[in-house]
Amino acid sequence: MYAESYLLAAQALPKPQAPFEPVRPYLICHAIELALKAYLSLQGVAMIRLAEGPYAHNLESLLAKANDAGLPKFAAFTDAQGNAIRLATTYYSGKVFEYPAVGEAFNAYPHMPPIEPLTEAASFL
Repeated sequence: MYAESYLLAAQALPKPQAPFEPVRPYLICHAIELALKAYLSLQGVAMIRLAEGPYAHNLESLLAKANDAGLPKFAAFTDAQGNAIRLATTYYSGKVFEYPAVGEAFNAYPHMPPIEPLTEAASFL
C-alpha cells in the first residue's frame, strides 16, 4: 500500500522542466524499496534486518535478496528495468535525490537512472 502511494505520487507529477529533477526518481525508488522490503518480509526476513546493514536503502542489495527469495516467479524484470534499479542505487542510497551533490551536478549526473524502466519496474512490484 505504501509503495503504491509513492509510485502514484511520482506518476502524478507534471513533466520536469529541468534536466535533473530529483523528486520523481526519489519517489519511484522509495516505492521500489518499500515493495522489495514488503516482499522480503512476507518471505520471512525480519524487518529490522532489512532496515540496517547491507540492505538499508540499497536497492541493488534488496533486489538481489528478493531475487534469491523467488521474486522472479512473481515479477520478472527486463534487463533494462533491473539495470535501472541497480543504477538508481548510487543516487538513492547516497541521498543524491534528497540533497544537492555538487560533484554530480558538475558532471551532469552521470549515474542518473533512466526514468521509464525504473517506473515500469516499480509498477510490477
